[in-house]
Amino acid sequence: MFHKRKKRQTRRSISVRGLTYQTLKDYCDKQGRSVSGLLEELIADKMREENQPWAEVLKAHYPRERATSEIEEARAAVFTF
Repeated sequence: MFHKRKKRQTRRSISVRGLTYQTLKDYCDKQGRSVSGLLEELIADKMREENQPWAEVLKAHYPRERATSEIEEARAAVFTF
């Protein structure tokens, strides 16, 4: 059986009110573009305007230190006879 390698997720989600999303969606449909594309553009423009540095590396969703300690904790809880 062939197993695909699980790709690391690079997209994150944000929440907006339903009316905000509908307004964006209606606008984007008329413009022939995606909501995510418009938001990416608007956010990048705002960050440049505010002279905010742009992240170069995506941080892990769960810090490795936490994940490592959880694995070690799980190993300590396993008993073999």
